[in-house]
Amino acid sequence: MWKALSSLPPRGWLYGSSVLVLMFATGAGVAVMRTTSLSSERAPAAAAELSHAPEVPSTTDALTELRQAWEALRATDGQTALVHLQQIDSALPVLQDQILMMQATAYEHLEDSTTAQATWTQLLETFPNSPLVPQALLSTQQTDVLLERYPAHPVTGSWLLERVQQSPQELEFVRQLAEHHPQSAGLSAHLDRWVQAGSPTFSAMDWQVVADAYWVQREYGKASRSYDLAPVTAQNLYRHARSHHLSREAGAARPLYQALLDQFPDSEDAILGRRRYADISDPQTAIQILKPLADRDIPEAAEALLSLARLYSNASSPQAAQAMRESLWTRFPESDAAATLAWELAWPLAESGNVQQAAQLAQRIGLAQKHTEMGAQLSYWAGKWQAQLGDQEAARQIYNRVIQQFPHTYYAWRSAVQLGWPVGDFQAGRKQVDVQFVPARQSLPEASTAVQALYASGLVDLAWQRWQWEVDQFDPDLTSAQIFTTGLLRNAAGEHLRGINQVTSLLFAPKPDVEVLRQRRDFWQVVYPLHFHDSSTNQVGGDQQSQKGFAQWANQFNLNPLVIAALIRQESRFEPEIESVAGALGLMQVMPSTGAWIAGQLGLQQYTLTYPGDNLYLGAWYLDYTHRTYNDNTVLALASYNGGPGNVAKWLNQLGFSDPDVFIEKIPFLETRGYVKAVLGNYWNYWQLYTQEGETLLSEQFQRRLDG
Repeated sequence: MWKALSSLPPRGWLYGSSVLVLMFATGAGVAVMRTTSLSSERAPAAAAELSHAPEVPSTTDALTELRQAWEALRATDGQTALVHLQQIDSALPVLQDQILMMQATAYEHLEDSTTAQATWTQLLETFPNSPLVPQALLSTQQTDVLLERYPAHPVTGSWLLERVQQSPQELEFVRQLAEHHPQSAGLSAHLDRWVQAGSPTFSAMDWQVVADAYWVQREYGKASRSYDLAPVTAQNLYRHARSHHLSREAGAARPLYQALLDQFPDSEDAILGRRRYADISDPQTAIQILKPLADRDIPEAAEALLSLARLYSNASSPQAAQAMRESLWTRFPESDAAATLAWELAWPLAESGNVQQAAQLAQRIGLAQKHTEMGAQLSYWAGKWQAQLGDQEAARQIYNRVIQQFPHTYYAWRSAVQLGWPVGDFQAGRKQVDVQFVPARQSLPEASTAVQALYASGLVDLAWQRWQWEVDQFDPDLTSAQIFTTGLLRNAAGEHLRGINQVTSLLFAPKPDVEVLRQRRDFWQVVYPLHFHDSSTNQVGGDQQSQKGFAQWANQFNLNPLVIAALIRQESRFEPEIESVAGALGLMQVMPSTGAWIAGQLGLQQYTLTYPGDNLYLGAWYLDYTHRTYNDNTVLALASYNGGPGNVAKWLNQLGFSDPDVFIEKIPFLETRGYVKAVLGNYWNYWQLYTQEGETLLSEQFQRRLDG
């Protein structure tokens, strides 16, 4: 039997407590949910409200019982769980279906199938519209009803995957899995069996299901063959062509891209298809493909104009190239393409000594940008070049504009340094900072009262599970609030990489509702979290060293803890067991060979790079080592951490280090150049979020930005 509750992993980072008062209206009355707080401006008002609510003591006790019951269930201790659940009675009306589910699971742990089945049935009869119904249907063996009524539900997907793994011959379940859960892990092998057994009788719609599933599984060769037999639609033609393209079969991709343009010229897929088609065409053909897109008044025309400017320039057609540039800068001055093209021209101008022209171009295009990193880069260098020309006041004004206009970028940090702000400069790795980490706990912007209650009481695993059962996280039409709630709960429940990335995707979304979300402190604490700051939460052979979080290692090795956090965010997104393509492991992405060398230096006999405690110890030691190697210069320490000391030595010999800004822009490895900027940009945001001086210095700039 698939266990809905006890199978949830115990890992996860739970936010600290803060005041949150939520009123949950139910048919049985009103329940007041409250968590305690160490410090909050809202505490007096919350206490006053609660003093008039006689339900609070019993509700608070009930929440304690619920948390203890959940801990018992995670330990498969059904008897203890039932004792705690029985103490709740009806104090939590908004969670009665959840309590029934927990009781049923407890009886399953006790192998009391009769009572478990009766409890599941009670849930079905009492709460027929609950999002927990699919689990109850599965637990009462009503799988036909489950498949008919809830084919796309996560519970159904988990059961289908388990079923096809146990009974590979039941190919009808493979089709259900492919159609409704194409993202399922390991689906490709099951698709292969289904195609091998059933392809002679497949309809076009069967091939559609197969092709889409292979596409989601990134099996592009198999997807291309399947799309060849699926119905002809704009999306299918694009995916068919793109599958060949990604499989390095340009000859097969070109006629399919052309068919897409011929048959569906105005479709969304044709817009992207033109750009892909041009990428694998000769220059003259590419120009003809891109011209119709460049002439349209849509955002995608900007990228077409950028490509055309490059194509004409490479074809020694300077007048045509300049016409494309001016068209891009005039029609789409805020686009990333406009900034990218301006940078491609401005940097060589400055390098050749034409600093005045470089500064003018960079300032013209850079300050027209809204959110792009390249816009920040252009604007910052416009300031640098103005300073080089002797106009310090113009430079100062531009630096202030960069901070105001691009407040979360690496170049905003560089601008702050140029303005004399105490943010660390290129010795940030050794800067001592007072980290003020008060985890935010705010009501979710869009969630049911049950999810709100679970989240408010600290049961984030259950809140995350229930949210997934209430909202289709793969729905392309999710609202910004739903995307944020999904990312926040996912991150809190331990899926750090996906949670961080999901909320980060909203950073520059040009939507009014996103601006509201960006004013929430918990928004930024998801984008820039401090997981493993206080403790590694792991015990490795009783070694007390393994209990330390990166704050303690930062103190031991005289490192800035926020630089460590910034590095971890870039390296692993705080995923302790992640492995890179190159084989680097854990939070700080330590290569096994490097880990062995570090362990030798430390006299460490036993360690595991996927245990947070060990990884933080070895990674912090190595970051300290690279700082010691390069006289505490954080730029060189980070470049060495990513690109290796041999390459850094070569770059220093080739490029010099008279201006660290110039050195960074000239790092030959695109990955290392981006890495150094990303880590220091992360640090800048951590400094803003978790230090008093950061909040104080930035508050005025943020207010100006909000005031428009």
